[in-house]
Amino acid sequence: MKTKIEMEMGLLKEFKNFAKKQKTASKIFPKHFIEIMRKNRGICGYLCREGTDENGLERRNPLVVILGDSVTAGHFEQSEAARKAYEETPQFDIKELTVSADVIDIYESYPEIFKRKLVEKFEETSVNVVNAGIAGDTLVGMSRRLERDVISFQPDLVIINGSLNWSPENGTTEEYYHILREMVKEIRNNTKADIILMTPNMMDSVLYKEFLGAEDTLEERVDMIRKVAEQEKVCLADTYSIWKQFTNQGHQVGEMLANGMNHPTKG
Repeated sequence: MKTKIEMEMGLLKEFKNFAKKQKTASKIFPKHFIEIMRKNRGICGYLCREGTDENGLERRNPLVVILGDSVTAGHFEQSEAARKAYEETPQFDIKELTVSADVIDIYESYPEIFKRKLVEKFEETSVNVVNAGIAGDTLVGMSRRLERDVISFQPDLVIINGSLNWSPENGTTEEYYHILREMVKEIRNNTKADIILMTPNMMDSVLYKEFLGAEDTLEERVDMIRKVAEQEKVCLADTYSIWKQFTNQGHQVGEMLANGMNHPTKG
């Protein structure tokens, strides 16, 4: 499927220009990964100046794993089938749908855009990006599948973006913090990967409360992500800060969301 909901062109241009000017860059950079991108270019050792790796093997193509939820997985607006079903029966069971409840457009997902940006910067490098985003998953679920979906790949870079889905049933904000910090430690202890913790886009807190029946505590979790990044000395990509500053200028967050609640538009 292809996402059809787009941010109004003028607003999108303004948002991108605004984002470029914001000073949210992390003090810590994924230096190891950058070095891997420069050296591991998909060329036999006898044909390149870097030679083989420390084990005498041809250098592996760089590997990135991005762990997250529906935004990572490439979900956008509500699908036509889900919309019609809801209009006909407001209390319908989502499990009755034979197709996805959302429009899934992988090509427009941020992991794919990130890969294209890497290729533009490192034109000679054959980089691989594993999308480990699963719609509806929480940090609890991500921690359970950390070995299978991240560590087993022995990646060179891991990006974690897992804060949109959380409710009182999952635990307190303090518990969220402890889970995230343990995940960072587990990745660090079992791989050589650099780690980037990513804060999410903003969401419509009113719709969120109607949907889950719970207060939106996203800002508290964002603070926990920042805290873990500082304590564990890993790179922070503070997306939320840019969204927050932009909406503080009078822009409505709903205009930037494909599904009106928590999935950003493409671009």
